[in-house]
Amino acid sequence: MRFQFIWPNFDCPLGLSMGQAYLSGALRAAGHDTNILHISEWLDYPFHIERAVSDVKDYGPDMIAMSTGANHYPETKMLLQAMKQAMPHVPIILGGIHATLNSLVVMKEAPFIDFVGVGEGDDQIVDLAYALSKGEDTTNIPNVWCRVDGKIKPNAPRPLKDLSMGIPWMDIDHWPQFRRITDNRRGWVNMYFNRGCPYRCTYCHNNGVAKVLQAGFGADNSGNAALGYLRLRSIDDMIGELKSILEKHDNVKAFSFNDDTFTMNQPYMKEFLVRYKKEIGTPFVCNTTVLDVDREMLEVMKDSGCDLVRFGVETATTRIKRLVLKRDFSNKKTEQVFKWCHEIGLRSFAFNILANPGESLEEMRDTLKLNSKLMPNGLKMSLGYPFPGTEYHDIAKELDLIDETKHFHNFLHDTKLKWAPDERLWIDKARCAYWWWMNVYLENESSALYKDLVELVESFSEDEWLDPEMERRIWELDEALSNVLKMKEITHYTIPFKDRPEIAILYKGSDFSLNRDVLDEH
Repeated sequence: MRFQFIWPNFDCPLGLSMGQAYLSGALRAAGHDTNILHISEWLDYPFHIERAVSDVKDYGPDMIAMSTGANHYPETKMLLQAMKQAMPHVPIILGGIHATLNSLVVMKEAPFIDFVGVGEGDDQIVDLAYALSKGEDTTNIPNVWCRVDGKIKPNAPRPLKDLSMGIPWMDIDHWPQFRRITDNRRGWVNMYFNRGCPYRCTYCHNNGVAKVLQAGFGADNSGNAALGYLRLRSIDDMIGELKSILEKHDNVKAFSFNDDTFTMNQPYMKEFLVRYKKEIGTPFVCNTTVLDVDREMLEVMKDSGCDLVRFGVETATTRIKRLVLKRDFSNKKTEQVFKWCHEIGLRSFAFNILANPGESLEEMRDTLKLNSKLMPNGLKMSLGYPFPGTEYHDIAKELDLIDETKHFHNFLHDTKLKWAPDERLWIDKARCAYWWWMNVYLENESSALYKDLVELVESFSEDEWLDPEMERRIWELDEALSNVLKMKEITHYTIPFKDRPEIAILYKGSDFSLNRDVLDEH
């Protein structure tokens, strides 16, 4: 069979879909042909329905497969409806996290979608391809919802895949723009090595997926480990895929391990990293949590070539952590882990969420203050965004805090959450210049200057702040002040990359503690 994958990656950071790449790998291993259409202005292929339909028709697929999150779901529906009108006999399957968490809604409001993939798709897509190619029954495939006589038929989830025996690797050889994507990302390649997460933070897809599996398996709420949700690939398999990428693609300079919690099994990852250092040796960055590392683990990471370790700090407020995020990581533990990173020379990065449901402006300031105390080498500031199907969305909806008239492709710049006009204005100011508040809290030679700037920003009326030139002026002023502080070697945060203002970098001593090459900001 000929499978046409479509990846909507426009109006947001550039990157290939690892999910679709692994599905393509699984299909090719089963003897099928695949094609990938990557929609991104970074690749000179902006969202354009007529062009996409024409290109897909030229390929002549036997099936169209698309995955998306909530941010691109409206355009995905429009595109797939156009595909069905142009190729009425070609079945369409929609997968991805939005479809998994909102399967019934998707099938009800998009009758042109024939199948919805729920959960992991490696085996479901191969089983569906086999059934279609043989003209066999497609209505009883686990993990695949379908239509029977006009009615929606949900199917139970299949047992979670055992990764220890190896899996087909990402099909990047047939991703037509892989070299250009990698060059745009300065040689960075994203990888996943484990599946699942020990935690159920409300804003994360893992929370929703675990609940879908729980319901499908008839399991109790005994945790992700008991559910079998936490799985690791074999070390041989991981090393083999990395070697294959490096052998085939000479422009790969670093790996970004995007597992939700890279070190959730410390003994296993220590064993992997010993081999990684010896057999791979390429710099890497990874995600983990402060609960899943100790000093020894961090030292092993540093020794094996970890350039940067990324932690979710999210908020400083215990109330928000426990009641809204359900992520009870103590500030004391967080401070200890960042201190270890500083002591052993392992660069750190902090993810944060401002403007969570029910959060006060003072609590948001406390998060900026905590980051100043942690002094990560870099940090990213996002705004709270209630993705449908997550518990975070349920909490916000129960509080009547969701404005359904708003929709954004990028949750870094705005939010669907409701705020009073004065609160929304302050949040937008903080989004634009959050690192100025952090520099005030550093309490060093630069703090008085930034205190004056923060007071100036907070004094602007809505009309003054919404001047189309305001953001540019803020950034120009920040750059000028930062240049003076660099000459004096005064520690401060700034945004050296104006195309990614949600990422602030620490300038310390005589240089930035991070440069663009290590950021993997896409």
